[in-house]
Amino acid sequence: MTPSALRPTWCEIDLGAVSHNLRQLRSLVGTDVAIYVCLKGDASGCGAVEIARRAETEGADGFAFGNVDSALACRAAGITAPILLYPTCLPESASALERAGLMPTLSTLEDVALWDKAVHGELPVFLKLDGGGFRAGAFPHEAAALAQAIASSRHLRLAGVYGHPMTSYGFEDEPYTVAQLEGIRAALAAIEATGIPVPLRMTSSSAIVLGHPEADLNAVDPGRLVLGMPFEAIAPRQSEWRPALVGLKSRLVMVRSLAEPGNVQPAPFLSLRPGMRLGLIPLGWSDGFPRKMPEQAFALLRGRRVPLLGPTHSELLRVDLTDVPEAEVGDEVVLLGRSGAAEISLEALADQWRVSTHDLYPAIGKSLPRRYIG
Repeated sequence: MTPSALRPTWCEIDLGAVSHNLRQLRSLVGTDVAIYVCLKGDASGCGAVEIARRAETEGADGFAFGNVDSALACRAAGITAPILLYPTCLPESASALERAGLMPTLSTLEDVALWDKAVHGELPVFLKLDGGGFRAGAFPHEAAALAQAIASSRHLRLAGVYGHPMTSYGFEDEPYTVAQLEGIRAALAAIEATGIPVPLRMTSSSAIVLGHPEADLNAVDPGRLVLGMPFEAIAPRQSEWRPALVGLKSRLVMVRSLAEPGNVQPAPFLSLRPGMRLGLIPLGWSDGFPRKMPEQAFALLRGRRVPLLGPTHSELLRVDLTDVPEAEVGDEVVLLGRSGAAEISLEALADQWRVSTHDLYPAIGKSLPRRYIG
């Protein structure tokens, strides 16, 4: 038994939902558009290796990572599809990228010079465009010169050009989004006017895929959409997206009666009920549970609601078992998912925690053991 299997707290990831979402995405963009699944943040806490395996089985054309370690882990696990690295590694990693077949992102003429010097064989690279977010990427008026520098370098080969319009960052500005897309298209046209071929042209993350079909070009790189996180969609792009995060569960590691605590004075934060029974589960704020106990927070046990009692501890939560007197050590406690006929949905848990459903994925998935279903 692995150490993670010993811990009686886990989250559940539905790989069937990933398959469903990829099929929906393919039906929207068609067979002529390559799908590069973005797996940033260890696939938003769902586990990049297992998500990549399922996505590759479903015909994903490639993957995109923000973390080179995660990309290398997928290669070690047998993922063979092309892998794009967003601009998060240094030219000193060139040898490792060559061996693993990873494609870095370049944004400046200095990038081209440094990477060309570091590479010994031939390394495919992507040129990124900056539509106005002022992160990585060449400005549109610089793009043609940068592409020419890559084309004339000794060791680099242009595999594609992409840009990411700034969307889903807490503001809604459709004219600005359109202006970014137009700037990226103009830059692509300027590159192609030089005669340099651009095999992959990509500008659509999840929100753009659903809001701007004209931006599909010949490749898209959504991530959260593949995992079932919702975004606003125009009518032609509306579809059913199933969440991959479907369970957050634990088991009682202690059950005790507080009916006769002797001369121990109860903590001031704990309101005792007549005949109160208390349980503990090994889950806390170190695992993404809110540091401040949400009001009316509850879980499910044996198909019934049970209150969660504050304060939240690093790795423990109290469960009020008074109304489930038959509860015993080892019983499953459900914070997300089904227990008998009762269910806590992702939306209901997000309401409890006062966060978005998007925030739940990394909060839950990054620290807990994962169990894959579907």
